Amino acid sequence: MAKRQSTPDTAFDSVRSCRTVEEAVFAFQAEYQVAHVTYHLAQTTISALDSAYVRTTYSAEWVSRYLQRNYVDIDPVLKEGVQRQLPFDWSELEMSAAVLPLFEDAMAHGLGPSGYSIPIIDKNFRRALLSINSFETGEAWSDLVNRHKAAWAEAAFLIHDMAMKEIHGSNDQALHLSPREIECLTLAARGKDHKDIALILGLSGHTVQGYLKSARHKLGSVNIPQAIAEAIRSRIISP
Repeated sequence: MAKRQSTPDTAFDSVRSCRTVEEAVFAFQAEYQVAHVTYHLAQTTISALDSAYVRTTYSAEWVSRYLQRNYVDIDPVLKEGVQRQLPFDWSELEMSAAVLPLFEDAMAHGLGPSGYSIPIIDKNFRRALLSINSFETGEAWSDLVNRHKAAWAEAAFLIHDMAMKEIHGSNDQALHLSPREIECLTLAARGKDHKDIALILGLSGHTVQGYLKSARHKLGSVNIPQAIAEAIRSRIISP
C-alpha cells in the first residue's frame, strides 16, 4: 500500500485543529507517517531538565523504562536540544559508548534509528524541543527531512503555542515579565540579595530593586518570596 502524501497545508491544518498537545503529536505522526513524535518543554526559561512537560507518541512501556533507567541523564538528543538553536539530525550527535545502550534499547522498544529535532526558543526565552523519529534511513530519510523540514518547523512552533495555552490558559504570566525582571527574580530565587544580583548583572542595587518590585507587582504578589513561588509555579523561573 502506497504511503499517503501529506502537503504542508493539510498537515498544518490537521495539527492546528487539535484540542490538546497530545492530540497534536499524534496528528503529526499520522500526517507524516513517521514512527514517533515528541514535544518536550524544559521546566523553565533557564532550561532545566527536571519536571518537564512532555507529550509523546512513544509507548507507555518505553516512557516508563526511559525514566526508570534515568536515560534523561545521558540522552544526547535532549541535552543538545536544550542548547542548540537550529534544527539538527540525530546523525550529527556524538554517540559515545555510554549512550549506545540507550539507542539500542530504544530500537528494541519500537523506536526507529533516524531522528530530527527542532529546538524552540520563544520570546520569553522558554525552551522546548520537537523531535521526529523514523524507521526511514539513508537517502529515504534525507529526502523526507528535506521535503518537510520547513513545514515541520512551523508545526513545532504551533505545538509550542498550544502547550503554552494548555499550561497557562490566557493568563500566561511570562508574557508580562521582561528579560531583566526574569533574571533578577531567578537570582533572588537562588538566594541572592539585591546587592549580589547587581554585581552579577552589572546593574545598580537601586535598579535591581526596581526590577524585583515590578516583577512582584506583575505577578500579583505581596512580597518577593511570594513572587518567586508564583514564578516557579508558572514555569517562568527555576530556583
